[in-house]
Amino acid sequence: MSSEKKQVSAENHPPEEPQEPGNKTFRIVVMSFCLAVTLLFLWVWHHQTQFNDYYREATFLMRNGDASRAIEAYQRAIANKNRTLFFTREPSAHNNLGQAYLQAGHYARAVASFETVIELAPDVAEGYVNLTTAYLRQNLPADARQTCLRALEIFPEVALLHYNLACAYALESDVQRALVSLTRAVALQPELRMLAEEEAALAAVVPKLR
Repeated sequence: MSSEKKQVSAENHPPEEPQEPGNKTFRIVVMSFCLAVTLLFLWVWHHQTQFNDYYREATFLMRNGDASRAIEAYQRAIANKNRTLFFTREPSAHNNLGQAYLQAGHYARAVASFETVIELAPDVAEGYVNLTTAYLRQNLPADARQTCLRALEIFPEVALLHYNLACAYALESDVQRALVSLTRAVALQPELRMLAEEEAALAAVVPKLR
């Protein structure tokens, strides 16, 4: 009787067939892939979070006039952004870093930051405006003039480009061309006249405005 029960039990529970090597390899590959994707997601998420934190800190510092510490925070933000692998293009961080350099008087570094902005966002006029401003702060009117003229071929209606071009001409003692550029700038953005009246470089140009 006992042997019969054993036989029935064996019939009800047939031995499992061994897995084929191919199935086991496939499972390992899938599991490895899922693990890699998870780790990649955690890496990107971590560095994006770090970028956001440092960016907010830098913005706060700039609002409170602490350009030196803001520079450090923006640099850390950009370093983390570069580690996000797929989402590294963030011109605003480089633009804000350039503004912090300007405020701190590091004009050459500001130029480098704004050149990066133009590389990342060549279809946005702000990078060109800020780059020419940095050149003017360095007392490099020829560089400012050339950059303004190139940018105005793309953005002919941007008043600040005409304004910076007027400053560049004025620093080169070309009062007539400075007047033409300033007239155009004020026509596009009338409030720039008040700014021009406070601009030392335009002291000989503003009285000639109509």
